[in-house]
Order: sequence, then structure tokens, then C-alpha cells
Amino acid sequence: MTVDMAEHARGTGRLRVLNTRHVLGAMRRAQEPVRISELAQMTSLTRPTVSHIVAALENRGWVHRLEPAGNTGRPAVRYSVALDRFAAVGADAGAHRAVVEVATLDGARRARREHRRPIQLGEDMLAVLSSMMGEALAEAGMSQADVLAATVASPGIVAETSGGIELRTGLGAWTAADVVAALQPLVTGRVTVENDANLAAHAMRTMPDMPEDFIGLQWGQRLGAGLVLDGQVFRGRRGGAGELGALLVEDPATGATRVLEEVVRSDRLPLHGDLPDLSTEALINRADTGDLVAQRALARGIDPLAAAVAPLCVGLDLRTVAISGGIARSGPALVTAFHDRLAAHGATDIDCRLSSFREDTVLRGAVSTAVDSGWATLMEACGAGSPEQSRKT
Repeated sequence: MTVDMAEHARGTGRLRVLNTRHVLGAMRRAQEPVRISELAQMTSLTRPTVSHIVAALENRGWVHRLEPAGNTGRPAVRYSVALDRFAAVGADAGAHRAVVEVATLDGARRARREHRRPIQLGEDMLAVLSSMMGEALAEAGMSQADVLAATVASPGIVAETSGGIELRTGLGAWTAADVVAALQPLVTGRVTVENDANLAAHAMRTMPDMPEDFIGLQWGQRLGAGLVLDGQVFRGRRGGAGELGALLVEDPATGATRVLEEVVRSDRLPLHGDLPDLSTEALINRADTGDLVAQRALARGIDPLAAAVAPLCVGLDLRTVAISGGIARSGPALVTAFHDRLAAHGATDIDCRLSSFREDTVLRGAVSTAVDSGWATLMEACGAGSPEQSRKT
């Protein structure tokens, strides 16, 4: 029988790559340093095979060796993935606030930059993001070769095919492709753009006692909703699921027909009562003290949003609404008022809660997504000399 040595070599190479990914995945899932014998048991590979793979990964700098402490007996060496060697970047590109965070592949923050200004960032956003990312990487002591992925959160519907971003009034004409082009020089792996409300919902999935199904409201200068069904973010066919901000409603303050996002924008809530000089935070604080005028203004201001969310809760049998964004810095009066207005529109016994990540909920979702993408890049690089070579092939 004739054996094709080239095909045999390719088959052996593919098997080596698959085994290497298997070992890396097992080390990551273990979440603590493990012995060779433990890895062999976890992967069902032979001990010599695992030992050879770990030695190769150690030579590449992808694995940390932890020498046993003390001299009693012959305790085995333990190994862990060198997650601190690689970085992932999350960014939130809002209308008035841009924030960038550099984290290692275990999600630990290494550096952060934030930029705020009263006027919308608009066309300046890409330059701002690129500059902040460069500064944050320098502070973290990381280079382009270390960054395996970046995820940028943007308001609006991100079209997978065209790269266009719809329903993003006043935030500039840049597309997802423009974001990738601006940031790719700083990243070895992938740069992706995702809807901010979906990323917020992704982050809130990790909050304690969160059910498998809920609505996440990203609420601040803009409004968006993320739908989580069976533990997964539901985007819809076009990626527009949850874009409630585009609904036309009557403005309680003026009687005019406007889009919901403008009506319930967080800085407009005081306009719905006799307290127009208060900030939204001050309005909610006064409502927390039992001030009836503030409570009525708050209820009136958020009622159009409750009227839009209630049918989703009833129609999809969702019992939890989690609120993130700038307004999530508020006190419990906001949760109480929203719960009551939902009930007034037929959605009773809804568990309303504030995101524990507050204003950084979108950023947390972006970092988490970038970490997962960075891990995927590392897995792809198992068959290449480096993540950079993997991206080029």
C-alpha cells in the first residue's frame, strides 16, 4: 500500500493543532493552575502527548509554569494559560462620551481612557477612539502584537452585510468598516462593531440571579433595548430587535409627536413636571425622599417608555427589565416608578432592576465580547507561529 507522506504530514499537523486547542481550552476552563496528569484526564489525551503540547506552548510564552513551593516530596509542576500576555480592547462610542478599556484575556483591566464633551462627538469619534486606544495601550505596556481583539459599541442597527449603521442620529456618517479601518492598525486580531444595547444586555446576563429571559434597557442620551431569550441576545433578522427609540409617541411635555428616544431622553425627565431647573439625578433623588411633585414628574416622564415596553413583557412573557446607561446611576425611585407604570399598561409583577455595572454596562459587554473574540484568535493561531501570522493567512 502506498502512503502519501505529504497528506500524512498534513493530517498529523491538523491533529496536533486540534489537540493543542483542546489542551488550551481545558486549561482555560480549569480557571486555576493544573498538573499534566490533570490535563490528560480532562482532555482524554495521553500524558506524553499533553506534556509535549504544554512544553511547546511554554516555549511560545503562552503558558505559565508554576513551580511547587517547598521541598517536601516531589509535588508536580502546575501550568496555566498566560492570559496576562495578551490583550483585548472594549470601547463605547456614545454621543457625548467615549470610553476605551484595555484588559488581559482574563478580563482584568490594565488601562482605561474616557472622553466627555457637551457637544456630540460626531465625525471626531474615530480619531478620539484611536487616540485613546493608543494611550491606553501605552499605559498598559501593550503593543499592537499583544492585542488579539477589539469590540466597539455603537448606537444604532449594525448591518452585517453592508457595515452601515442605521438610526444613529447626529453621531456622524462613519460605518462599521470605517471603525475597523481606524483601529485595525492597533490590533492584531479582529475589530468588530456591535449595537450598544445588545452589548449591555450581554453584560447584564452575568449579573447575579438574572433569568434566562429579560429586557435590557440602555437608557441615557439615547434609548435602546436588548432582548435576551433563552440566555442569548436576540438580534432579529436585520439586527434591529429592541430599537424602541424609533417609535413615534406623544410627548407628554408638549403634546407633539416625536420619536420615543427624544421624549424619554434622561436629561429631559424634569421637563415633564414643575421642576424644569432640576437635573435628572436631582429629580430622582427628590422622588426618593417622597416628594410627590418629583414623583409625579418622574412617572409622567417615563410613562411613554413603559407604554412601549409593557407589550414586549406581556407578549414575550418576560418578567424582568434591567436598566443600564447613564440613568442607572439613579436611586430606587426610578425602579419603583417604572415598575408602577408598566403595571398601569398591563405588565404586572415585573421585576425592575438597575444594572450593577451602571454607566459602564455597555463597556463591560464590549470588553467581555472582545475577550471571547481574542480567545478565538488565540485558538486560530495554534497552527501558526503567532497570532499575527494567523491573521495574515
